[in-house]
Amino acid sequence: MSDTELPYGAAVLPKIYAAWTESGMIANIGARLVSAEKGSLVIEADMSAERHGFPTARGLIVHGGAIATLADEALATVAFTLAGEGEATATSSLHIDYYRPAAVGRLIARATVRHRTKRLAYCHATVEQADGQVVAEGRATIAYIRG
Repeated sequence: MSDTELPYGAAVLPKIYAAWTESGMIANIGARLVSAEKGSLVIEADMSAERHGFPTARGLIVHGGAIATLADEALATVAFTLAGEGEATATSSLHIDYYRPAAVGRLIARATVRHRTKRLAYCHATVEQADGQVVAEGRATIAYIRG
């Protein structure tokens, strides 16, 4: 594969992501694939007050678990952009740092693969409000599983 040729995962991701968003946690957060390239991607999600809101003395915010789900989705999916045919990705370890409360509405996750070995990818993501303010960052080790 040349440097300009897309890996299998990046080439097929736009076609299969729609099926992933029909059920489960990805559907729950309303995730949409905005862009995907070799080793980087952007996903956005609609965090609703009814499904993702958490009441605080300062008002309604997005629950940290929903933010972590969005970050994890971005991290595992960005690793998939470097997957070969027959490989799937699974989160081996996940770390989230929360910087500030997130308001209900659209959140954007931007993720990159920092390094890939034969069996692992080391990835980084930011989660931002629609205005660009970063509310959290995540790091993950993602395992490649042959199926």
